Amino acid sequence: MDYKIGIIGSGNIGRGLALHLSKTHYEVLLANTRGPESLEGLVSSIGGSLKAGELRETIQRSDIIFIAAPWISLENLAKEFVGYEGKIIVDATNNIVSVSPFRLADVNNKSTGEFVSALFPAQKVVKAFNTLAAATLAQPTQSTAGKTVIVISGNDTEAKNQVSIITEAMGFAPIDIGNFKEAGKLQDVGGALSGVELIKVK
Repeated sequence: MDYKIGIIGSGNIGRGLALHLSKTHYEVLLANTRGPESLEGLVSSIGGSLKAGELRETIQRSDIIFIAAPWISLENLAKEFVGYEGKIIVDATNNIVSVSPFRLADVNNKSTGEFVSALFPAQKVVKAFNTLAAATLAQPTQSTAGKTVIVISGNDTEAKNQVSIITEAMGFAPIDIGNFKEAGKLQDVGGALSGVELIKVK
């Protein structure tokens, strides 16, 4: 399927996603809250299939949207998705609200995937790309043994399958670890898979 892909967020994770997605055959739009003019330098430096877009335009035109925005912005961002039911959201966020001192937002004992899914009830949320450090995401280990793993969780099997196809096109090895309730916490900060780069051997 010839998807149109959006990325919301131009920080370190958003840039890493843009770097890999721009090398695929998919049309890719990158957006932030500051407008496309603020992205011109970044888009020019990455090149490939990447283009800058307005936030609403990116949501409207994209079939699958990667969210790499700050955690504190998610509630307001969810309002922008009203009227765009059925979109697939790839949630690449972590619930970090402060680095110094380090502090995590309370997610009421849910996985962050469950929490974000509740913010976007009319969309299909898949948790992925949140376990690798930004530098590792941008430049994963090059190994003849195999590819860097991207762990995926979510409650919609077909949405996970579609995200897996894109993940493979980006040069990674997707592994579905289950639904949000049973597996989602493994991906969260402090979970067993957080900050770990795994290589799937060929």
